[in-house]
Amino acid sequence: MFRLICLIRLKLFWRRLWGCRMKEVYDKIWKLARPYYEKGRPMDINHVEWMIGDAAIVCKKEKLDDSILLPLVILHDVGYGVGEHVYSDKNLKGKYMEEGSRIARTLLEKIGYPKGKIKRIQDYISVHDNWIYGEHEIYRNDLILGTFTDLDYMWMATPKGFPALMKVFGYSKEEMIEFLDMNEKLENRPFVTETVKRLYESYMKDRRAEV
Repeated sequence: MFRLICLIRLKLFWRRLWGCRMKEVYDKIWKLARPYYEKGRPMDINHVEWMIGDAAIVCKKEKLDDSILLPLVILHDVGYGVGEHVYSDKNLKGKYMEEGSRIARTLLEKIGYPKGKIKRIQDYISVHDNWIYGEHEIYRNDLILGTFTDLDYMWMATPKGFPALMKVFGYSKEEMIEFLDMNEKLENRPFVTETVKRLYESYMKDRRAEV
């Protein structure tokens, strides 16, 4: 019994140590990525900082690979830092995703991130907004990519994301709520985890209460 207790404690120790080390790694990635966001769209720093927090919650609750999802969250929009401020232009989305994928590789290589994981993160960044081209299966068939797009969408229901997108779209609060309620995402790319679904419902409850 004593040996079992020692093994459990050792396992917990290494888990906590690994968690601390990975947080340091994610902080380094964010420090390298932030200058690109400072040159990008006005809302993107708040967008990414919020996503990092909720992505960490979802990874823990759903036991997802944070070493893939967290860098994906941190780096997914870095492409806006060197190009036009794109929101829904189909002709420019692909270009900005390709640029973001290239920048992500450069930044991850700089901190010595594992090559296999860099490639996977790059691949995700290169297609993360492909829903705009009518591609939906890629999100339904991949838990990491599906969770990412859920978090990316959910930003619009958050306290800072809601007014930011109201301004972009020129919507009133009522129109913004209707836009979210009737969005094709909910049908074509339904939430892939219960954790994200519950978080989204909580955010929407708060936004409705503000109307």
